[in-house]
Order: sequence, then structure tokens, then C-alpha cells
Amino acid sequence: MATTYTDAPRGEGWYHVALGVGAGIFIASQGLPQPWALLVAVAFILVMPAFIAWWRRTHGWWVSGYTGGATRWVTALMVVALVATGFWSYLSADIWSSIAAGLTACLAVTASGFVWMRVWRHRLRTQEAM
Repeated sequence: MATTYTDAPRGEGWYHVALGVGAGIFIASQGLPQPWALLVAVAFILVMPAFIAWWRRTHGWWVSGYTGGATRWVTALMVVALVATGFWSYLSADIWSSIAAGLTACLAVTASGFVWMRVWRHRLRTQEAM
């Protein structure tokens, strides 16, 4: 477990990767016929508390993605990427385009997680230095 907010415990990156994979599957599934798209969406929503519980267990704390400052921009860009890839997948004529949208979402969410934590921890360090 991390001792301070500025410490990154070993394995933290796997959270971002797992969340990215989950988001990618969710986005890709939007190109599937019903009820499959809905079932995957519900499953993704139901799994989210497990992601939060894992983070709290390994870190000892949880921070909402909606904190102020520069992290807001990282969150906003990730949301734009998810909405865009979601529409791309939903409107795709074939499953391969939906899979491409899901892969794009996976990469965007994974990268956003790493960037968000870096920006947030940088802000903490600069506040501590004051």
C-alpha cells in the first residue's frame, strides 16, 4: 500500500491497463446486436465498483477523476475520446470497425489513466513545496 498520495505502489499501472481493456470491450460491444451490447454495458457498469475496491485496497485511498486543475482537462479529453469511439462503434457497418473503435478507446483510457495520475501527483508535489 502507498504511504503517501505521491507514492505509486507497485502494479498501479495494471489498474489503468485493466480499465482501458474494460472500456475497449464496452466500446467495441456497441457494434453488436441487442441484447449483447446492452448486456456488456451493464456488465461494465457492474464491474466498476470492483475497480474502485481494488484501487482502495492497494492504495488506501480513492480520488475522483473530477478533481480540479489540469486533471480536469485529462478527464475531459478521455470523455471526448470515449464518446467519439462509442459513436464510431455504434454507427459502424461491420464488427471490425467496432473492434477498431474499441482498441482506440482502450489505448485512450489506458494512456489517460497514466497521464491523469502523473498530472495529479505533480500538482500534489508542487503544493507540498509551497
